[in-house]
Amino acid sequence: MIATNGSQGAPSRERIDTNVLVYAVDRSSGLKHRIASDLLDDLVARDVLTVSAQVLNEFYSVVTRKKGLMLHEDAVRYIRATAAASVVLPLTLSGTLLALEAVARHGFSFWDALIWSAAREGGISTLYTEDFQHGREIEGVRIVAPFALAS
Repeated sequence: MIATNGSQGAPSRERIDTNVLVYAVDRSSGLKHRIASDLLDDLVARDVLTVSAQVLNEFYSVVTRKKGLMLHEDAVRYIRATAAASVVLPLTLSGTLLALEAVARHGFSFWDALIWSAAREGGISTLYTEDFQHGREIEGVRIVAPFALAS
């Protein structure tokens, strides 16, 4: 069960976007690699890491498509390990419909809206991504841009 902000004593879940996972395995990304690795280590240690099926799918596409970043077998192992260390949110019709509403209401791209809608539906308090404005709170989901200072 996913803990929400109001749960008694339970930590709030925190969600990552695809870019966090990609930077965590991309050693050539310098400071972004270190930030992403440290962030993932912290979220796992606090037992609050949340991803969505969409993020795992996008991660596979990105890391196997880039020459030499990850082989199929390595990407599969990484995805399995990430899933085992986190709560994985499913893709749902209600999430898709919420995302479609958010495209018009908040000006998101459709794919970013899906990332946000999974967080909102899952009661996630914090979303780590470089694709939204840092510090913005959108219908109860606080955006943190962990790489803002690394650019």
